[in-house]
Amino acid sequence: MSLPAGQGILHLQLPSSQPERIYHARRAHRKSRNGCSKCKQRRVKCDESKPYCLRCQKLNLDCSYEPSSSSSSSSSTDPEKRMTRFLTSSPDSRAYNLAQNAVGTQLHDLLQLPQGASPSIRVEALHHFYGLSDPALGPQAPQAEYQRRVIQLGFESPYLMHAIIAFAISHLRYTTPTKHRPYALTETYHWQQAITQYLQQLSTIGPHNMDGLFGACLLLTVRSFELDRYDPHGSFVFATSPKQTATALTWLTLQVGLRRLLEATVPWQRGSMWWEVFMASAAQYRGVFDVDERNVSEKVAAGWGLDPGLADLCGIHAGSTPADNVYYEPVRMLSGLLHLPRGIRSFGAYTGWMGRLEPAFFERLVCKEVAALVVLRRWLELLGSVDLWWIGVRVRSEVQAINWFLGGG
Repeated sequence: MSLPAGQGILHLQLPSSQPERIYHARRAHRKSRNGCSKCKQRRVKCDESKPYCLRCQKLNLDCSYEPSSSSSSSSSTDPEKRMTRFLTSSPDSRAYNLAQNAVGTQLHDLLQLPQGASPSIRVEALHHFYGLSDPALGPQAPQAEYQRRVIQLGFESPYLMHAIIAFAISHLRYTTPTKHRPYALTETYHWQQAITQYLQQLSTIGPHNMDGLFGACLLLTVRSFELDRYDPHGSFVFATSPKQTATALTWLTLQVGLRRLLEATVPWQRGSMWWEVFMASAAQYRGVFDVDERNVSEKVAAGWGLDPGLADLCGIHAGSTPADNVYYEPVRMLSGLLHLPRGIRSFGAYTGWMGRLEPAFFERLVCKEVAALVVLRRWLELLGSVDLWWIGVRVRSEVQAINWFLGGG
């Protein structure tokens, strides 16, 4: 199942599809069927060395082998294949109905759900998560494959599975509110469990859990941005103390979480299932966010690429540098975004801006400095051009609140 444009969940830039190439027959090779779990998960060839394969040793990954099984085993007994059939089947199909109890039991045992917890909504949410894709982000097949791999990873990482289920229920409540409104408490329970367990995992970041942490971080940061109902009066600009203001601004400050996680996992990232996705996203917007260090001083002196109106408002002039003006980098990056086409095609760049903000800029927002509010509003207006279900209410609320605060309409 695919959804209309703007309904996807994982909005990272997937590796772009290559132009059609002339077919060449592949050379015969020995297929690895008994490789380690990590190589199978990453879909790379394993040399099957034991107790640790060479690839995992090189990348410092936790290498383990599954118990060997008879080659005559039926695919119906393969848990991964059973799960794939369940995810790809229609909710009214026989395959879905046959798998419901088994999947529900798996989820119940994995998540240690309270006694009497209904498995049906959780099974429905898991199936729904797999079907979330966005045609604007490219071919559906690569997106579906990443959704499947994230779900498979969720069965190894309970905190990620909690986040998957909570997020899918949130989307179900958005798209079919009458049917799924009663599941708000279930959604809240899974968010709470996801956050608690995610924070525990952050104390032991390593190659063994980085992929699960990346997946959970993406879902949790989206959740922090989502606003359930339009409420400009609840904006941070109307908070009455610095502490309350900072709390009301967490929807933005938490967005740097992925960047911090990336910084903490540099030694092992090449072994991550997310490596190609992150690299594709970084390459696509390198010109917007990165500055050539070889001639940065000349560009800074010339006020290179800065929007004149924003630069003037923020006190940026010839000779200003990121070191002496806290607004320099936010304005420089935002100026680059202003030249990109509006809408979903630039979504990765828009989110990249908020993920690169520094504490000093957040402090200006907490102080409600006019320049900081105008810069944020300009970015929110760009983000509002993206038709995604979890963005619109937040953008409209915050833009209206800033307008009122600054004396506009």
